[in-house]
Amino acid sequence: MGKDAEMDISENSSESGEATELSEIESLKMQLESVNEELSRQTALAQDYLDTARRVQAEFENYKKRMAKEREQIVSCANERLLCDILIIYDDLQRALEAECEADELRNGISKIHTNLANFLKENGVREIPVDGKFDPSCHEALAMGEGEDGTILEVYQKGYYLGNKVLRTSKVKVARSK
Repeated sequence: MGKDAEMDISENSSESGEATELSEIESLKMQLESVNEELSRQTALAQDYLDTARRVQAEFENYKKRMAKEREQIVSCANERLLCDILIIYDDLQRALEAECEADELRNGISKIHTNLANFLKENGVREIPVDGKFDPSCHEALAMGEGEDGTILEVYQKGYYLGNKVLRTSKVKVARSK
């Protein structure tokens, strides 16, 4: 082959190499644009999710505040009703103190007030904690120890009460302990 043919081949191969490089560059540019577009879409989607999460969080905070306010109103109404009922018993006690009567009449009046108060407590779910039997630390408080069958309640210093199934006040008791 002559020199001219070799130059043509070398020129063709260099032109061909440049064209390949240019097509690769164009291909990479297109891929980069595609990746950038996808990145933009994903960024917008992530921002949308973040905005939604912030909105939901703000709504939840508002919900918690609203529930706390409603709970306060319910407690306030319940307390109001309870206090109105207690005032009736208070009025009865005040009338008993102001009455000029014999001791037996006073005792009879106080007994009726006590019955009214006991009924009121029962109507509101308050019941006495039983103290006949064994000591139960979940509803009894031991204030003293005495001799007897281990764990038996010997004496009651102050009655305890349940409100529903919850201990409202523990019974204060003396408990037997065997030696």
